[in-house]
Amino acid sequence: MTEKKFIYSILNDYYRDLLKDNQANIIDLYYNQDYSLSEIAEHMSISRQGVHDALKRAEKSLMEYEDKMKLHYKYEKYNKAAENIIKLSSSISDDKYKDIVDNIKNEAGKIINEG
Repeated sequence: MTEKKFIYSILNDYYRDLLKDNQANIIDLYYNQDYSLSEIAEHMSISRQGVHDALKRAEKSLMEYEDKMKLHYKYEKYNKAAENIIKLSSSISDDKYKDIVDNIKNEAGKIINEG
């Protein structure tokens, strides 16, 4: 999956409910299910141009939502911070801190796994 397809697929996960139903469906079919514009048009009984226009509007809306709410940006930022916490805590080798280090790693792992 190309980076462009990947980002729209992710943003659709965050903001799908903010799109019009047909736009959300078109994004899903195009980016997640790999339908062509023609296949989507046939599936939805609309013109290929109508699919193209709705896709472009949906892409624009997803980017605007991300620019305003930054949910994906924040997720990436927190995920990276949690990974750094795990990495830094792994450098503590003193056995008397083993339980604390394990707790830190577990808590940081929860942040990563909730995303």
